[in-house]
Amino acid sequence: MNISKTGRKMSLLRSTVLVLLTLVIGGCAMPMRVSLTPEQRAKITELKARVVVVQDEVIVAVQPSNVGAATGGGLIGAMIDSSITNSRVKASQEVMGPFYARIEDVDYRKEFNEAIRRELANYPIKVAQFTTTPRALSQDSLAQLRGELLPGQALLVIYPRYYLTMDFRNLDVEATVSMWTKDGPANVPVQRGILYYQSQPVGAGGKESIALWGDQGAAAFRGAIKDSIVETINLVLMDMDLKAPGDNAAPSQSYAFNAGAQQAQIKGRLVKETATRKTVLGDDKKLYSLPVIAGTVASAGQ
Repeated sequence: MNISKTGRKMSLLRSTVLVLLTLVIGGCAMPMRVSLTPEQRAKITELKARVVVVQDEVIVAVQPSNVGAATGGGLIGAMIDSSITNSRVKASQEVMGPFYARIEDVDYRKEFNEAIRRELANYPIKVAQFTTTPRALSQDSLAQLRGELLPGQALLVIYPRYYLTMDFRNLDVEATVSMWTKDGPANVPVQRGILYYQSQPVGAGGKESIALWGDQGAAAFRGAIKDSIVETINLVLMDMDLKAPGDNAAPSQSYAFNAGAQQAQIKGRLVKETATRKTVLGDDKKLYSLPVIAGTVASAGQ
């Protein structure tokens, strides 16, 4: 990738806006989580996978300003918030400048395409076709793809977005995943989930973390990108067969999570645990993959 400084700024802003619009529109049209029923699962014998990666480069999460609310909102309040948010975006981009030079050859879209072909090869449901594209799906495009499905086929759509947290310490990936059949409801998939990956923290934050991410040819960043893709695909496969907790499920626990500006907590139920990661189905219906360093910090009710 060879993107000029001005082109990079516009690309990052466009990517952020496009992805946020996709998530907002998707969120308004359908529930946060839709579980695949056993009957629906039994009918699916083959998948067509479509991965939509809008971004060309990693971005930095920026806290949108809400100062305008104190002025009563309106046009003037919106202009104040826009100015403050734009200033924060500019500041984060200036910090990231030297780092971008070290990751010019990192192609997340290509990495994801190669990984999903490899990881889904052993999945019980045969994956007949893979497509990785930067173009978001319109309602008309989605309807056309569904109309082309053969009996027993389903369309798997994955929208990942990746970014550094506001304090630059973690690489986060959030993926919206949905599965569609030919004869299902017009605007509701047969399965839908929001998947969230957070990497191990790097450094104490700010310029120190950026320097460490970029050290030795950005080895830490490249490793985190590869790990995030593999783990996101694992979450996709896990989510297909994951059922909502029943009435007799164990109570939720709290898990530490870096929200960038502060340490937050995710409340949910542990689904899987390894030596390096914990998979948690959050009470917010999202499926999280958290580093072990961000393990359980409190029991439910504390």
